[in-house]
Amino acid sequence: MKCAYHPYNEAVATCVRCEKYICVQCLVIWQGNKCCYCYCRHCSDELSGREPKSPPRPIPVAKKAKTKTTRYLLLALAFVLVLAISLVIFAQSSAPTLEPAPTSVQQSEPAPTSVQQSEPSPETVENPQYIYEDGAIHVGGDGEPIELINNPNATNLTYAELVAFIKEDSSDEHYYADNSGVLSYVCSDFAETVHNNAEAKGIRAAWVGIEFKGGGDGHALNAFETTDRGLVYIDCTGGDLWSPLNLQMVKTEEGFSLAQNQPSTWDKVVYVEIGEEYGAISITNANSLLYSSYEEYKRKWQQYKKLMSDYNDEVTRYTQEIRGKIYYEGSPELARIEAWEVELEEKSQEIDELGEELGDFWFEPLGIVEDVFIRW
Repeated sequence: MKCAYHPYNEAVATCVRCEKYICVQCLVIWQGNKCCYCYCRHCSDELSGREPKSPPRPIPVAKKAKTKTTRYLLLALAFVLVLAISLVIFAQSSAPTLEPAPTSVQQSEPAPTSVQQSEPSPETVENPQYIYEDGAIHVGGDGEPIELINNPNATNLTYAELVAFIKEDSSDEHYYADNSGVLSYVCSDFAETVHNNAEAKGIRAAWVGIEFKGGGDGHALNAFETTDRGLVYIDCTGGDLWSPLNLQMVKTEEGFSLAQNQPSTWDKVVYVEIGEEYGAISITNANSLLYSSYEEYKRKWQQYKKLMSDYNDEVTRYTQEIRGKIYYEGSPELARIEAWEVELEEKSQEIDELGEELGDFWFEPLGIVEDVFIRW
């Protein structure tokens, strides 16, 4: 059976979304609940914040002998990943949690989750380490009150020092609670851990709760008052248990390989304005704290996606154009194809430069901010 997009390649799977046959070049593996599903690159574009770039190439020759081997390799890699993650969870669940030291937890695309609250009881209402709002106590994913341990000697620091601390801190490596019920670590817990880790190092930190328009789930993060750039919002909410299984097939110099489709870090600078969308940029790519810089960053991501989509469409046309043809030296047709290759290379370089500026992941906005609650 041949690939629907590359009729000269053998199909290795069927896209579960459009049901078309796809080859290893089109194959993208995404998690669904607790299973791995195969998507074609075109369907995965709507599920991912970033579209993989197809390289222009000479006419490929299908290698039938490797079709079955590739399929078994993908299944084996997925099994090994699930086994490794299970061992990590078991180790975490049996380890003591007496202090807010970083562990490992996560979330595929940081979606808004509830900033949970419980009714105060007589024995906890006077506890100064708990967070009270509108007569209720903020709790974590396990139902226990969020407990902020402040350091009376903590001080504000510079923005560069804050970035260095956040990058060193491993709170974002925790796995975010999913629907399986195996984990109970939510955004409130991430914000609690970051706060307590910072205070333990003498860094003054705040726990922040966000409410979005339309009601529903809120979100928790952190804030720091820097000495040179003012108030900075930081969100270290990580990915869920299945994020490492969000895989995509990428082309390398040796052929094709599997790569994780997730950010290199979940640490984010957050842009919070009442009445505006909750925007986030990876801490390694956030160059300004102004909300207008986030809007410009968002515009460039939209531009990047369009450039990528147009480029991939043109590569497909180029490949179809040269398939099965022979070009002779000095002929007008060869000159036209060579000029086309140069044009594709220039577009590829433009896309790579813009991608390096934007980083490796687009974090979807969580909603329109309606209210902000800050507890130092």
